Amino acid sequence: MTNDPSSLPPGFTDELSQLIALIESLRTTLATEETLTTEQQVTARRRLFLMLYPLKTIRRQFAGSESSTSQFDREVTWNGYEEAFSHIEQRLERLLREFALEQVDASSEEYQIAQTLGAVQEHLVILQDALPEVSTESSTLPEELPSRQSLYAGVAGRKFGDGRWLEYQLHRALRRWGYQAATRQKLFNLEVDVVATRESKQHKPSDWLVAQCKDWTSDTITPAKIFRLCTVAFACRAMPVLCHTTDITARAEELARHFEVRVLDLRDLERGALPAPHVYKPSAELNEWPPQYNARDDRGTLPVMFYGEPGKRFSYVPGFTPVGMDYDYEPIDTDQDDDTHPAAGH
Repeated sequence: MTNDPSSLPPGFTDELSQLIALIESLRTTLATEETLTTEQQVTARRRLFLMLYPLKTIRRQFAGSESSTSQFDREVTWNGYEEAFSHIEQRLERLLREFALEQVDASSEEYQIAQTLGAVQEHLVILQDALPEVSTESSTLPEELPSRQSLYAGVAGRKFGDGRWLEYQLHRALRRWGYQAATRQKLFNLEVDVVATRESKQHKPSDWLVAQCKDWTSDTITPAKIFRLCTVAFACRAMPVLCHTTDITARAEELARHFEVRVLDLRDLERGALPAPHVYKPSAELNEWPPQYNARDDRGTLPVMFYGEPGKRFSYVPGFTPVGMDYDYEPIDTDQDDDTHPAAGH
């Protein structure tokens, strides 16, 4: 998509930024709404992400063309969800009407923007249908039962750009799970949020962990973040862990599944042991029985030139090889003494 704003309707970038601010405000409020059912929470989170991600992508293409970045983040106010939905609908319709007046050609990039706005409109309708009785005026539950987001919102070490609070929470959980852990370590001049080694080795790659913590309020976790984490884990010969409180893009979630990243949220830190990586996901269809491939099948293999060579296999920690369809590994050399770890000498 071009970043030349000349063919866009006047005021497009500013209007788009106002729309994004409205949706962000709605997402922030819904995140602390305790009256929502689990299904409504999942639907709201998903639909708001599917609305925001493409709009922000368009805005990045035209950032600075009509307004400065500081003007994008404007405070918006609304009274009740119906009013918020009404404001979002009006701005969407205004933008779509501008494109209609310009008689956008079906083969142009402006037409693609119009199609994106139309898709956002559809997600908004689905979100409205999923929240038929939500009202902020009659709800008193947020005061009685504060959500995790509101409960920990003002704690020390959780200010913008800090991140120490989430690193500390993961550090505590790892120690409870039998690891020695340290925060903010250096790897080749790169900072790693948390590193850990199991106190009593279990002859598994998970005896060593490298973790990144993302305690963001508005940004999303993209594939680049997963790639960086996995690269650092490979360099440390450890298994990767992502601890987060924010949204993950669909592609980033897929990559995390393929490369057996342990993705943890705040609830996972309450568990009694280190959670396993996600290797399967539910089907979106009913009574559908195609072959079910696991994360390792979807991940694929090494290039053909390397595949048959000794020692060329996917493994975070040398000395181990993946086995089975889930996330298990076994030592390559099974004749070692009990006191010798499989990764020793590799």
